[in-house]
Amino acid sequence: MESIFEKEFVGFRAYPTLEKDIEVDVAIVGGGVAGLLCAYHLSTMGIKATVFESRRIAGATTAKSTAVLTALQSPMYTTLAKKNSFAGDYIKAHKEALKLYKQIIDENNIECDFEYKPAYLYASNEKSIKKLKEEFASLKKMDSDVQFLDSKFGAVIKMENQAQFNLLKFLSGLPKDFDIYEQTRIVDFILDEGLLKTHNGYSIKANKIVMATRFPPVLSELYYFKMYQAKSYVIAFKHPPLDGTYTGSGDESLYMRSYGEYLILGGFDHRAGRHKKDVNYYDKLKQKAREFFGVSESDIEYAWSAMDSVTYDKVPFAGSLSEKHSNAFVITGFNEWGVLNAMICGRIVANAIANKEDEFWEVYSTYRPYCSKNFGSFLPHALIATGALVKGLFQCKKRCGHIGCGLRFNYIENVYECPCHGSRYDTDGNLLDGPSVKCIKVK
Repeated sequence: MESIFEKEFVGFRAYPTLEKDIEVDVAIVGGGVAGLLCAYHLSTMGIKATVFESRRIAGATTAKSTAVLTALQSPMYTTLAKKNSFAGDYIKAHKEALKLYKQIIDENNIECDFEYKPAYLYASNEKSIKKLKEEFASLKKMDSDVQFLDSKFGAVIKMENQAQFNLLKFLSGLPKDFDIYEQTRIVDFILDEGLLKTHNGYSIKANKIVMATRFPPVLSELYYFKMYQAKSYVIAFKHPPLDGTYTGSGDESLYMRSYGEYLILGGFDHRAGRHKKDVNYYDKLKQKAREFFGVSESDIEYAWSAMDSVTYDKVPFAGSLSEKHSNAFVITGFNEWGVLNAMICGRIVANAIANKEDEFWEVYSTYRPYCSKNFGSFLPHALIATGALVKGLFQCKKRCGHIGCGLRFNYIENVYECPCHGSRYDTDGNLLDGPSVKCIKVK
């Protein structure tokens, strides 16, 4: 189930597997867009980082990204402004991230299909349109340059000068003045000693540790109470190009962008491990493709799914892991908008390692008031996780290797998924996705 971007990508050069004990200055766990950009930012500051990736770099969530660069992500700013003082700064952070991408692309002559496009947030029913109008009013208060218009998909908020590109091509051209080890899974984090252990028994001693995985693999600091993983489904088919990128508000929240001669259509997001047995989400997307664009099932050439971590206030975490472990850092919780967030979060953590203050560190702070302000969003997900954990207590097998939650089988993709935090396993129990770091027994 490769994405359209993977199909045409020639691939990165191969990097070695770690086969000895080593000492490094900064160890970055995770070779996706966040880990690679953090390492890049550090290299521009003269700090040497070493990236450790469990498989191939940019081969998981990064490879599945639709690579839309916009601050107009979802109808989130009205709620965010009510609970926090930094809602306007969150938009500014994304505008800064977009500038940084363009700067890196121009300075290094990276061919990555970058193009400016307006972004649209649309709504098609009365209830969603009402919320969209509230969102528009909130954005105007934040001095955002937005318009409220009609479109063929319904009412829209339009934001100019946003962008889209090919993320894999960008990362291929990104200067990599840092070391990379692939096929090197970190299975133990001994943070008090600045020590990492690999799946094949080697040790990594580091002055600083950055966890740039989709979900923090450590059980300390209770990040598994602060996030969950969500799953989204995507299809692509040939179609004349759209004039911009579209994101839906409301129950379905479909999103669309063009890529060359193809149109990419995604949506029907749900919490990982909470899919409905009798629902094929790809079929639902195909139905929407027929309704919106008049294409038949035979026209669908690509289909894939994507995973990402979701925070309860829709803002990622970037900063030190905790006061106790101030030499360990975390980048996570991108809420399915990882490309811009990865750029700014990577810089925030790089600046923290270099003892510099980033102008947006407070927005993404790991210390921000969080649980008390987002209890209403947290509670239903906590109940789901509790139920899965109780189920796991009564299962000798088919238990997640993370904290022991009972797994559910995904009949569409033929994998086991954890409803608690989204770890995934194949039918033999081999680990496909974390935060678990080990395989399990399923038979």
